[in-house]
Amino acid sequence: MKPGPGPWWNRRYSRIRYQWPTSLPGIRFNASGTLAYRAADPIKASGAAAIRAAARLALDASGRGITTAHLPEQLDTAQGKLTLAVAQWHAVHDRPGLWLRARITLRLSEPDAARAQTFQDAVRQVTLQLRQEQERRDRFTVTVLTKPDAARSWWLERHLDDLNGLEWEAFREKVLPLVGAADDTHTKAERIARLLLYVWEKLGADPGQHARFTATVRTVLEQMGWADAVPWLSAEESAAAAEPVEASVKEGKRDQAVETGAGR
Repeated sequence: MKPGPGPWWNRRYSRIRYQWPTSLPGIRFNASGTLAYRAADPIKASGAAAIRAAARLALDASGRGITTAHLPEQLDTAQGKLTLAVAQWHAVHDRPGLWLRARITLRLSEPDAARAQTFQDAVRQVTLQLRQEQERRDRFTVTVLTKPDAARSWWLERHLDDLNGLEWEAFREKVLPLVGAADDTHTKAERIARLLLYVWEKLGADPGQHARFTATVRTVLEQMGWADAVPWLSAEESAAAAEPVEASVKEGKRDQAVETGAGR
C-alpha cells in the first residue's frame, strides 16, 4: 500500500472540542471542528479506540503548541497558523502509520474576551504612563540639563518662595555635574572664585602672608609672560609684596655669611 491517507472509505471522522491555552494565563481559546484520520500498519493493529485516542492526542499537541504562543487578541493569527498546520493530510511523526487532518475553528468565550480586554486596557494605561514619564524626562533634559544657565534658572525658580533656603552648593554638587555643557565661563569662574576664597581664608589676617602670596603670584605670571593678567595688583601692592621677599633674601644672605664665618 502506498503511503498516504488512503481511500476515503478507510478514513475515520470524529467531532472534537478542546480548550487550548493562550499566552495569557487563565484565558483559553475554544476549539471545535472535525478530525479525520486513517491508520495503517503498524499502528493499525492497536485497535480502533487506540487509533482514535492517538489521533486526538496528536491534534491536541499541535493545537496547544500553536495557541500558547499567541495572546487572545491574536486570535486570527493563531487560527491561520493552526489551519496551515493541520488542514492538509499529514503523517504523525511519533505514530508510524497514522495520518490525520482537521478543520478547526478557534473562538474566545465572552468572559475570556472581557478579561483579555481588561488586561489589554491595563497594559495600555501602564505603557502610556511610562511613555509620558519618559517624555517628561527627555523634555527636562533638553530644557534644563543642556545649558548651565538654564539649570541655574530652573534651580532659582524652584526656590522663589524660599530664597533664604536657596542652596547653591547643593546645586553645584548635585545638579551641575549632570549638565551637558557644565564647563561654561560662568562655571569656571565659580570654581576659580572658590579656589581664591579658600586661599584667602588660609592666608588669614597676616599682612606678611598676603604680601608673600601676592608677590609669588605676580612672579609666576611674569615668568609665564602673563603679567597683564593681574591689573588688579597696584604698584603700591607690588612694592609692599616685594619688601618681605627682599627682606627674606637679605636675611638668607646674612645667615649664609654667618655660617661661612663660623666654618673658618
